[in-house]
Amino acid sequence: MKTSLVNTFNAGLLDENYARWQRDPSSVDPSWSAFFEGFELGAERLRTGAMPEAKTGEGELPLQTRVDGLVYAYRTLGHTIATIDPLTPQRPDQPLLSLRELGFSEKD
Repeated sequence: MKTSLVNTFNAGLLDENYARWQRDPSSVDPSWSAFFEGFELGAERLRTGAMPEAKTGEGELPLQTRVDGLVYAYRTLGHTIATIDPLTPQRPDQPLLSLRELGFSEKD
């Protein structure tokens, strides 16, 4: 049995809510807004291979979105910086887990 989030019954609703969200994020239910923020974040990661950098002013990603991205990055890449070799003096470096790469600045 194949299941899918999008099917012919709800594809129109999804498209309609996405278009409304793009025009005005507050015009949709907060759960839809969170879904579309995650969708945009995931799409950006697929395009660039990294988290989008935080922008200044109005275009800045919300702090919660950046924190969610940080948690996701550590869940998926955290094992690459684990200290598992007792003979290695330093743990491995993973530039994709730097706070700057994940959209954080000194003020955060």
